[in-house]
Amino acid sequence: MLIFFQEIGLQLFLWMLQLIDGIMEIFSAISGVASVNYHGQQVNIIELLVGDATVGAIFWCIFILAVGLTCIFTIVGLVKNMIANNRNVSTIVGKFFLALLGTMAMLAVVFLGIMIAGGLLQLLAQIFQIGNTTKLSNAIFNACVGDWVNGHSINGINITSYSVGDIFGSYNAALFGIWPTSWKCNGMVNPNTFMYLPALIAGVALCIALIIATLNLAKRVYEIVYLYFCMPVSMSTLVLDDGARFKNWREQFVTKIILAYGAVLSVNIFVLILPFVSQMSLPNVSGFGNAMFTVFMIVGGAMVIPAGQTLFARLFGQADDMHAGGGFLRSAFYGGRIIGGMTIGLAAKGIKGIAHIVSHRKKGKDSDSGDGGSSGSDDGDKYSESESGASDSGAEEGAAEGGSEE
Repeated sequence: MLIFFQEIGLQLFLWMLQLIDGIMEIFSAISGVASVNYHGQQVNIIELLVGDATVGAIFWCIFILAVGLTCIFTIVGLVKNMIANNRNVSTIVGKFFLALLGTMAMLAVVFLGIMIAGGLLQLLAQIFQIGNTTKLSNAIFNACVGDWVNGHSINGINITSYSVGDIFGSYNAALFGIWPTSWKCNGMVNPNTFMYLPALIAGVALCIALIIATLNLAKRVYEIVYLYFCMPVSMSTLVLDDGARFKNWREQFVTKIILAYGAVLSVNIFVLILPFVSQMSLPNVSGFGNAMFTVFMIVGGAMVIPAGQTLFARLFGQADDMHAGGGFLRSAFYGGRIIGGMTIGLAAKGIKGIAHIVSHRKKGKDSDSGDGGSSGSDDGDKYSESESGASDSGAEEGAAEGGSEE
């Protein structure tokens, strides 16, 4: 029976590794490290969206709108200057032309910045591939494998392309070859030393971390296009606020551009350190303790992947909204806990109410099925109480009459 559970555990782990590889491909494409296929051409996703003809037409329409807003803001600035007389007319008019020319200059800067950022990002990913060509799924599997047997190793293989039978090999069986008894250890790893619990925990934690990081990067793509459209409008207020709105736009744009660097850097650092973790062990500690040590190291490293985006953004920009992608999952988690608690509480109250009603009904039936003597005595008590009440009232009336005669 244990062999069946071992096979199920390995199969679940292999499915998680395949999911991790799929998410990593999406992660690389959205971050800009890998190219996407668009009409038979391999292009960068950010460069494609910003340089598209339709996007460009919409940008120029917004630019014309921003020119109109700049004219309106210039007139407002001239009227305010006529009242307050705190600036020269030439300064206001100069900022009007500066806003128009600055928008054109920033358009070239945005395109050039996106291209340079994409090239540096790909270079950063290639730097971490020096002496480390292991896929993330292979690195996770190697950290939880325990012992390789029969001369096999993680080098030069793709572990997700193998089945459970290929990895564990066959087993000895009894009862006409149906009931498994022991492993033959003729596969790639030793099934008895494989760390099943750390593998499953690490797989789940890494899937969640990659999903959060990928959601943040996908959100970043839309935000870059959004900021690209907002650039002319932010420049149009230069006459009134001396560039304060444009400064906010610049900080937000730089933050969104460098966000991918934190994600790619954190993933590559995790893959770089993971082989060292698989070789570490605590002295004078049981196998379970070393397995938990591996779990903590892998889960902690997985948590760095979404946290690395926030850390990098805080170093070079703003990170107030970097938790948005993971906030949805955390909100869903805590919301599920709240809903579950409310459901349990309502169910407990319902059970208590039903029990209370049943107990009252039972007591009512017991009182109705009592003997006649008890009912007669109750009637006698009621009758005696009524007589005593009447005598007391008569006495009170007599006392009142006597008092009035005196």
